[in-house]
Amino acid sequence: MIDKWEETRNAAEKAQGEGKYEFAESLWYAALEETGEFEPTDRRRALSLERLCECLWYQGKFTDAVPLARELCGIYSKVFGKTHIDAACMQANLGLLYVVQNKPVEAEPELRESLDIKRKALGPTHPDVMRLENTYKDVLAKLKSQGMSPAGVVTARQWGKTGRFELGKASTPKPAAVTQISKEEALIRWQPLFTGAMTSFDKGDWADAQTKLSAALEFAQIFGETDDRLCRTLQALADTLLKQDKHQQAVPHFERVHNIKIALLGKNHLTVAESANNLARCHYYYGNFEGAEKSAVECTKIYEEVMGPDDLTVATCLGNIGMLYRLNKRPADAENAYKRCLNIRTKKQGGDHPDTIKLLQNYASLLRDMHREDEAEHLQACATGFVTGTWKVVEIRTEDALSSTDRNDNCAACGAALEGYYKCGACGTDMRVKS
Repeated sequence: MIDKWEETRNAAEKAQGEGKYEFAESLWYAALEETGEFEPTDRRRALSLERLCECLWYQGKFTDAVPLARELCGIYSKVFGKTHIDAACMQANLGLLYVVQNKPVEAEPELRESLDIKRKALGPTHPDVMRLENTYKDVLAKLKSQGMSPAGVVTARQWGKTGRFELGKASTPKPAAVTQISKEEALIRWQPLFTGAMTSFDKGDWADAQTKLSAALEFAQIFGETDDRLCRTLQALADTLLKQDKHQQAVPHFERVHNIKIALLGKNHLTVAESANNLARCHYYYGNFEGAEKSAVECTKIYEEVMGPDDLTVATCLGNIGMLYRLNKRPADAENAYKRCLNIRTKKQGGDHPDTIKLLQNYASLLRDMHREDEAEHLQACATGFVTGTWKVVEIRTEDALSSTDRNDNCAACGAALEGYYKCGACGTDMRVKS
C-alpha cells in the first residue's frame, strides 16, 4: 500500500513534470509536512526539500527557497560529508539563490567552496564546473564594482540535481526471453503491461511505469522493428526515464524511436525532426554536447527543408546549435549560428521581443569569450535598451533548454494530431512514405 507521503509525492512529481509549478508547490509543502515525524536526515525529507526548492526556483520564489536550501545543505553534509560532490551541488544551489537575489556577499563563499570541491571531483573542464566558474567570476566582478550588473545571466538550467535521495524500489527480475511465443500471445501479454504503465505514468509513479514498460518492451520486440506498438513502448519508456532525470538511459530508446520513424516516414518529416530534437535534449542534459550537436544539426536541416529557412522554428534550432558550438569550443561556428538566428528573430519578432533580447545577451557573452569587447558592449547595450539593469533570472525556454519546437504533426486526411505516430488514431490513415 502506498503511504500518505508517497501518494503526495507522486502527485507532486506529476504536477511538476507537467510544468504546473504552483500546484506542485502546494503538494511538496504537504509532502514535507508528512516528514515531520521522520528523522532529520530521512531521505524522504531530503527529497521533499530538494524538489520543493527546485519548484520554487522555477517560479522565481527565491526568498522562500533559501531556508529550505540551507536545511538541505545541512542534510547532505551530515549524511555524505561536507566535501562530497552531492553536498557541493546543494551548496552551489544555495549560492545561486543568493546570486539571483543580487546578494553577492552571501553568494561568494557558497560558490567558492562548491567550486573547489567540484574542480577536484570532476576536473576543470567539466561542463558543470565551467558553468559554475563563470557564475563565480560574475559574482567577484560584482563585488569589485558595486552597482554594476555582471555580464552573465543565471539560467534555470544551472539548478543542480543529484538524485542521491531518490527513493528506490525493489528491482523486478527481467522477464525471460519471449522470442518463441506468437504475436497474438505477445499482444495478450503486452497490452495490460502497457496500459498499467500509462496509468502509473499519469499518476506520477515513474518508477512503477518504468518497471512495467521494461517488461512490455520484451513482448513488443516480437511485433517487429517498425511496428507502432514497439515505437509507442520505446517512446513511453524514454519519456518515463526523462521524468526521473535519467537522460543517459533514455538515449538508446530515443535512438531506436528515431530510426523507426525515419524508416516509416522518411528523413524530411516533422515527426522525425522532433525525435532528433528529443535526442539532442537528452544528450545535452547529461553533458554529451557532441552528441547533442549532431542531433540538433539534423533537426535544423529538416525544419529548414520543410518549414523554410526563415521560420521561427529554424531560429530556435539555430540558437540551440550556437550554444552547442560554443560548448564544443567552436566560437566561429557559434557566431555564424547566432547571426542567422538573430536575423530571423529580428525580422519575425522584432528587436524588443524577449527571445531576441536573450539571444543578444548570449551573442554578447560569446563575443567577450572571443575578446571582442567593443562589439560585445554594443550588443549588450542593444539588449539592455529593452530591459532594466537589474540582475534577472531567465527562464528556460528556447536556446538554454533545447526546448521542443511545439510543432504538431497532423493527419493529412482528417487533421487530427498524430502525436509522433505514423497511423492516425482518429481515422486510421497510414502516413508512412509510399515507395
